[in-house]
Amino acid sequence: MADLVNTDERYPALVPLIIDWVRHVEEKSGLKDPRELANFRDGLYRSLTTIDAMGTDAVPLLMDQYYLDPRLPEVNAYAVGNALRYLAVPSDFDNMAKLGADRSLGSGRAAILEWLVNQGLPEGLQIVVDQLDDPSVRALGIKYIRQFKPLPSGLRPVIEQYLDDSDSEVRKQARATLKRLPK
Repeated sequence: MADLVNTDERYPALVPLIIDWVRHVEEKSGLKDPRELANFRDGLYRSLTTIDAMGTDAVPLLMDQYYLDPRLPEVNAYAVGNALRYLAVPSDFDNMAKLGADRSLGSGRAAILEWLVNQGLPEGLQIVVDQLDDPSVRALGIKYIRQFKPLPSGLRPVIEQYLDDSDSEVRKQARATLKRLPK
């Protein structure tokens, strides 16, 4: 799978096979250890981050991966979010919004928040703003807000409260975002 992730060549014929592996990874891989299984899934998710997976069953399948039992570790859930950030289309907005607002997903939903901001819809921006009180996505959420065009007025008080946050990365992102926000 590492070869697929790192290649510049397209592999459209393999996408259905990868999707099938994601669906049946436990049976096909024979892996039983949850950590090994999560790491193997991670490679599958990364392999689906290709233009040839757009418009396939990959998006709904990846969305379901957030709710596996047991849940994916956040580091592996982040790979799901990265794939969705690349593959999701505007018609996926409602489902992506639900994922972005689901705090039980922790930092694994950070890439979803970026996707929501990049849709350019006020509703997506508001979801990200609403998540800033969650420390697991706060720094990245503040960073992603800068990507919204045009930046709305009225966000300064929301961001200013994080200038004294205990996390230095949050403080750094708050300062950078305040420089871009209208007065």
